[in-house]
Amino acid sequence: MEIPASLLMTSGIHAYVVVKASLQSTNSLVFGLSKVETDALVKKFDNFKEEVMNGCLIRGSPIQVVNALAELGYRVVGTTGDAEVVFTMQRDI
Repeated sequence: MEIPASLLMTSGIHAYVVVKASLQSTNSLVFGLSKVETDALVKKFDNFKEEVMNGCLIRGSPIQVVNALAELGYRVVGTTGDAEVVFTMQRDI
């Protein structure tokens, strides 16, 4: 069976971030963003940001945050969890 070229991993450099929250929550934890990316994300959510260890708390549901990060070039590459879900996102650098 041949694997389509579009499914093969590229040899490029990637940046990864993590979004963690309950799907029913109105707040999401985000880890791994640069200062510039954090500032761009916060502007989409009423400029609310609370610093947490290694990341920040954004006042937005995880789906809203994932969609906002998609606008910044990230895409979901993995998820895990039940009551609390972790979305791993990647973008090419």
